Amino acid sequence: MEQPEGFVVQGEEEKVYLLKKALYGLKQAPRARYGRIDAYFLDLSFTKNLSEFILYLRKVNDELLVVSLYVDDLLVTGSNMKRIDTFKREMKNVFDMTDPGKMTFFLVMEVKQKHNEIFICQHKYAKEILKKFNMEECRLTATPMNQNEKFCEEDEAAKI
Repeated sequence: MEQPEGFVVQGEEEKVYLLKKALYGLKQAPRARYGRIDAYFLDLSFTKNLSEFILYLRKVNDELLVVSLYVDDLLVTGSNMKRIDTFKREMKNVFDMTDPGKMTFFLVMEVKQKHNEIFICQHKYAKEILKKFNMEECRLTATPMNQNEKFCEEDEAAKI
C-alpha cells in the first residue's frame, strides 16, 4: 500500500495508513461484513442453520422468516409479506443496502416468478459457456441416454 497522491508526508513516505474498518474490495472485507451481519442476525433471534452457515431462520408464532447470505447479497423470504417488508426496512436502516425487488438472477441461475410458481434455469449461463468456447453455433443433439432407463441398487453395487 502507498500513501495516496497529494497526501504524502515528506520524510515519512514509507508509512501507510491504519484502516479502522474493512473497506469494500479489500481481502478482509467479506469476512468483516459477514461477522457484522451474523452478529446482527443473532441479536434479532435468528438461528443459523448448522449444515449451511449462510442460512438464517427466525420463527415467531407460526410465521417464518428465512434469509440466505451470499457475499454481499441477501435473499429474503418468509410466510408473511409484512414481516419481510419490515425486515428489509430495518436492514436498510442499519446497513447500506438497496432492494432490487423480485429475484431474477442468483449466482448462475435465472429465476422467473409467476403467481404460485417459480421457474429456475441456467439458459443464460449455458449460452455464456458456449460463447466462451466458440460453440454458439453448435447443433443440438438428443440426450445420449435412454430417458426411460431405471436404476436399481444392483447397478450401484456393480460400480463399486
